[in-house]
Formats: sequence, structure tokens, C-alpha cells
Amino acid sequence: MDKSRQRTKDFKLNQSFIIKSKKSWWREGIVILFTSIVWVYCITVIYFFIDAIFSINNEYPRLFKVSFKMTNFDIQGFFKIAVVLLVTIYIMLLVWIFYNKKRFGSLTRRKYPGITTKEDLMDLDMIDEDIYEILQEEKVVVFETNPIRDRED
Repeated sequence: MDKSRQRTKDFKLNQSFIIKSKKSWWREGIVILFTSIVWVYCITVIYFFIDAIFSINNEYPRLFKVSFKMTNFDIQGFFKIAVVLLVTIYIMLLVWIFYNKKRFGSLTRRKYPGITTKEDLMDLDMIDEDIYEILQEEKVVVFETNPIRDRED
């Protein structure tokens, strides 16, 4: 169906699709507060790991390490295990890609169907030309019977 239907240029119709909401300032303030807390937490965790990996030993990360009974070697060991797992998963995914390309080939053979024209639909011989015109020009169509299943030949 390559012919577009008529659009209503009524302002009220266009305004009915716009979502309107009234946000309260205190709710937005709570959202900003929680977002800020999460950002500070993430930055603190990153700083904690950087301090342990490079053995900077600043005061605040050292306080966390003492309270959690950890050393820089523990954190570095954890980080090494995480890196090994990340590299292992990455290599497994690369092998999986190679396997799928060998088994199924490249995906260049796939192509999307072309634009359906009026002639294509008429060649199917499922609807009449007058029903096609009704479908193209009307915004809302109500059928008493199914025009494909209950057509009269």
C-alpha cells in the first residue's frame, strides 16, 4: 500500500496525543537526591578500587579496608579474577561468532521485502478494487462482514 491516507490537521486532534503531567517539586527533589546518592556511591567504589589497584593508600579508602578487614592484595586478587572472567567470556563469545559464521555463513543473503503496491495486492485476488480504495482513503473502516473470507465471487 504505497499511497498514504489523508491526515487530519486539526489542532485538537494533535493535542490529544500529547501526554501532559503535573510534576510536583518535592518528588523531583527526591529523585535528584537519590540519583546524587547513587552517583556518589559509584564514584566512591571506583575510587576504592583505583586506590587498591595502584596502592595509593589514601586515608578514606584505608579506613574502609580496615573496617572490612581487607588488604590491597585481596582487592587486587579480586580484580584479577574479574579481568580473567571478562576476558574468558569475551573469548568464548568470539569463538561462538566464528562457529556461527562457519555453520550458517554470512547474513548478507537476507533481504527485506520490497514495497507492496496496489498491483501486488490486486494480483492476490483476495479483495476487490473498490474495497482497496475504501481501505486507502478512510481513516476508520467498519466492515459488516470479512471482505476476504466472505466475499462473493
